Amino acid sequence: MKHRLYRIFGALAVAVLVAGPLSPGPVRAADPYQIDVILSLTGAFAFLGTAEGESLKTLETLINKEGGINGQPVHFNLLDDQTQPAVAVQLANGIIAKHPPVMLGPTFLASCLAIAPLMKNGPVDYCFAPTIHPAPGSYVFSGGASSYDQAIETLIFAKAKGWKRLAEVTTNDATGQDIGGQFNLAIRDPRFSGMSFVVTEHYNATDVGVGAQLANVKAANPDAIFGMTVGTATGTLLRGLRDAGLSNVPFMTNLGNVLNEGLAQYSSFMPNEFYSTAPRFYAREVAGKGPVRDAEVAYYKAFNAKNIDPDVGNGFPWDPTLIVIDGLRKLGTKTDAKSLLAYIESAHGLPGINGIMDYRADDQRGEHITSLIIVKWDPAKKHVYAVSHPGGAPL
Repeated sequence: MKHRLYRIFGALAVAVLVAGPLSPGPVRAADPYQIDVILSLTGAFAFLGTAEGESLKTLETLINKEGGINGQPVHFNLLDDQTQPAVAVQLANGIIAKHPPVMLGPTFLASCLAIAPLMKNGPVDYCFAPTIHPAPGSYVFSGGASSYDQAIETLIFAKAKGWKRLAEVTTNDATGQDIGGQFNLAIRDPRFSGMSFVVTEHYNATDVGVGAQLANVKAANPDAIFGMTVGTATGTLLRGLRDAGLSNVPFMTNLGNVLNEGLAQYSSFMPNEFYSTAPRFYAREVAGKGPVRDAEVAYYKAFNAKNIDPDVGNGFPWDPTLIVIDGLRKLGTKTDAKSLLAYIESAHGLPGINGIMDYRADDQRGEHITSLIIVKWDPAKKHVYAVSHPGGAPL
């Protein structure tokens, strides 16, 4: 299987890199094979969902130019849950009623958690949020390295920087609670003896100010501040840091904030040292030659052709969608959810944009800590750049 996956996924990279536009495959006159996708195209998480939607449109074009699924074109049917778990449940029930082998999405944790119980007997569901932790052997998969792996990677980097007294600031929503909980678990690892959270503060994602919380943070005099937030709540926190006179304290956040639009909005009030976990594809410029770098360069080339500088939002659906398409090409579009589940759970040796993927770990995700790096904000270039090896050790 390893060699076969290299050939199939390598074909996309070679076609994009060498041949320019992919040559049309033997597409027969047939209705497209539809894969339903639940995304947050409006609402609070639209900053991620719209980027994921653009990624799926890009993939649809590339996959169909490569021949679709055994000659049949594919179409990703994007459905908007409006960043509301209740709407996601309604959409998922409609999809399940059609008995497809697979669906993709949703975008964020709360919607993923809301629909997960519906997948007891399929279809395979590839949630794009890395903060969900699916039960082993279930029909639910999670995109990207887990929030626990992100916490471990961040703490490895923090230890190397000599940061021992840490401040934790998080939101009260499901995403913030998961990220904060994973950090509190990870810091108990013996590797981080002597490190601790000297202050922990919470706020609502819709709050417009965090002055009281940051006054407590400032009084604790931490070596670094960990902002366990995403989206507009991160902007609120960063403004608060400036207003509280904390811009000189190193700031760490999570990959949900490595989004070009958001970073551009924050640029005028960024802390002096802004770090974040990020997918491994951000290290392509310093990566060694091989199939992973080939996949990364092909990914960038596909988006650059559309005048898009891809970010985390574009990256979340990329490898999950390709493994699903590979399974459907092997098993056929008439396959059932059980067969597709078995195929994905046995897949390994897959060169994706974030490393060699391996689904045999029984954690319902193909990516792990070596799929992550740390990036730092460059105020001159208004962009982030890699400052760690995969897994968190500083460059």
